[in-house]
Amino acid sequence: MRPTSVRFRSRAAALGLVLLAGGLIGCGSDDGATDVSGFTHASHDYEGPLYVEEAKYGAAGQALDCQPAVGQFAREEVYAEGATSDSVEAALETANSEGLFLFAPTEEVRLAKAESDRALLVHEVDGRILMALVFRNGPATEGAGGPGWYLESAARCDFAEFPEAFAEEAGYRLWHDRDGRPVPVTRVYSAPGPEHCSWQSMEFLYLGDRNSYVREPTPELRRFVAGPFETDVRLPGDAEDTGYERGGRHLWLAADGTYAYVGSDARVQAWPRFDSGCA
Repeated sequence: MRPTSVRFRSRAAALGLVLLAGGLIGCGSDDGATDVSGFTHASHDYEGPLYVEEAKYGAAGQALDCQPAVGQFAREEVYAEGATSDSVEAALETANSEGLFLFAPTEEVRLAKAESDRALLVHEVDGRILMALVFRNGPATEGAGGPGWYLESAARCDFAEFPEAFAEEAGYRLWHDRDGRPVPVTRVYSAPGPEHCSWQSMEFLYLGDRNSYVREPTPELRRFVAGPFETDVRLPGDAEDTGYERGGRHLWLAADGTYAYVGSDARVQAWPRFDSGCA
């Protein structure tokens, strides 16, 4: 398990969700009784449907101004995955308390569309929807609390789409390509180790579906790494240049995948491959 999910859990608990108060006029509302008075307008009303059965992440994925990087979709007709609530605002809080926002960095959401049985809340940056949450008022099991509002679909963009300071506060240390653009975290990112494993003194480097590496592994983890961490070594001539850099440090990979080399062309740190995880 990668440590970032734990970071989101603690961040969500610390920040909560800020509901932007204000008058709501129109915003695609039907004549139904959906109470959305606790939310202000998004920059633009959303014109698309709020239920898209064939989409991977439902209507939430369709609402994003990017390709969705992560999301979820409760497809069942009778909801049973969590608890229902008596309003959209309460369902937002319920979803957060149930840990359904582990993938979501939002601090504030706005209303983009409301219907009698569904509402779309979005997090925007410069007018772009980078996260979308569709709540439904529908049937649910007795264990879920009976009929009510719940999070039906959710999706967000890659953290490289967000302001860098915001992404890093959420626990993602972004890398950049040769042109200085943030690289999607689905390809590369680094992060401190999870606090619940007492690994926060270490820095981990993740390369998509490839290997993971660690800077300064603690003594108890050394049996899980490919070799010793070294602070000052000469870059091997056959190292693969990834083209990624962060804070003036460049990233190369050993030809056999055992090390990531971080530093300058002449002298680098050697981060060993990490072959375990934190449960």
